Amino acid sequence: MTRCGWWTWCPVALVVIVAAAADGRSAGPLEAAHWIARCPEPDRVVADATAIAAFNRGLLADDPTLTDLAALPTAMTRDAVADRVRRRSTVPDRPLVFGDGTPADDAARRRWSQAINVDDAVIPATVEPRFALVVRRAAVRRLPTRERVHASAADTDIDQFQETAFFPGAPVAAIHATADGHWQFVIGTTYDGWIESEALAFGPRADVLGYAARASRVITAARASTVFTPDLPAVSAITLDMGTTLPERADWPAAEAVNGQSAAAATVVELPVRDPAGSLRIAPALLPLSAGSHAGPLPATRANLLRQAFAFLGERYGWGHDFEGRDCSGFVGDVYKSLGFLLPRNTGDQQVSPGLDRTPLPPEWPRERRMAAVAALRPGDLAYSRRHVMMVVGHDEAGPWVIHDTREGRPAKGAAAANGVIVQPLLAVDPSLASLTTLVRILPSNPTEAP
Repeated sequence: MTRCGWWTWCPVALVVIVAAAADGRSAGPLEAAHWIARCPEPDRVVADATAIAAFNRGLLADDPTLTDLAALPTAMTRDAVADRVRRRSTVPDRPLVFGDGTPADDAARRRWSQAINVDDAVIPATVEPRFALVVRRAAVRRLPTRERVHASAADTDIDQFQETAFFPGAPVAAIHATADGHWQFVIGTTYDGWIESEALAFGPRADVLGYAARASRVITAARASTVFTPDLPAVSAITLDMGTTLPERADWPAAEAVNGQSAAAATVVELPVRDPAGSLRIAPALLPLSAGSHAGPLPATRANLLRQAFAFLGERYGWGHDFEGRDCSGFVGDVYKSLGFLLPRNTGDQQVSPGLDRTPLPPEWPRERRMAAVAALRPGDLAYSRRHVMMVVGHDEAGPWVIHDTREGRPAKGAAAANGVIVQPLLAVDPSLASLTTLVRILPSNPTEAP
């Protein structure tokens, strides 16, 4: 799993921006509008729904890290299941510590290995995937445990077992479980991993995939919430992250209540609910009109992309979508998801994906050649190092600027370090540009468009 790496960066530009904002002057580069005004044809739609659908189909077909759940076989062999589980569920052999600094000993490693439960005697010769919808924002783990482990006692932000998170309404296929049934190993569109059974509602394959096919109301705010409805707690005040997509009930009668409340100032959406036996049922829920959402993905314009990225400005960094946040690759993935684009989950996978428009930067390229390459980047383009991704927002006399979700190393005494979504000149991140490995373009360019 490759995500955000360690960076050496110059904080001067960021300090100047923050100081300007603090004393009442225009925040300038901290505002999406600042970069939209500099962007040629910012409101021009550069990819319509047909083009985006074709992009996503191609990515699902070509990228080995993504899974088209609709194409998943109705039965898998024991070896195929065991291999898929083992590839994700490796118990690290390097030193690890728990949150209190206690080392993870051999007993803990044996416990984790046993929990994976992949002996031939356990897995049937043939496994039929069980389809489910995620009912709440749920962690996807490397191993079936809530235990948080870290590389060192000084770095408890990074949980080595945390992989990503799935949002409400996400379809998955469960192919294996722990002996106690508390955890399921699931295949999702963008990731495989362990998820707690209580976060899943199981139903017929057709119902689960049909729900996903009907989903049309896209959350465009960084975070939204359904209306508090005590009549049905299962759909009350549910957190919905950017890019979450739910079926909309546009036909709901205006005079008819939803879970005891009026729908007059809300959009009626459908949410999956888990019954006491773990089975799926679909229930209506209210999404306030004040919550940021859109009927379908936002139009694929550079202005919309910039607004979506800046919606996360200042959010705390969360490795693997931890702390109710996201990491660098999760950040760009969620932003692009709100415009309808599917991306691989991790940084390392994004920058080598055969389905993306990539420009590798060979290590032998001199600075001048690298500068020419980044000078051609447009808003929304992605710049990668080995373990990090940044989104370009525009150019000025300082060169290209980027917005990214970053976690710096421990700062020197008295110095500030970023631990979230920030905006800064790319040359403040890496003056030599030597760390850059790949440039990726998601939004297609128009012939009349300049950087």
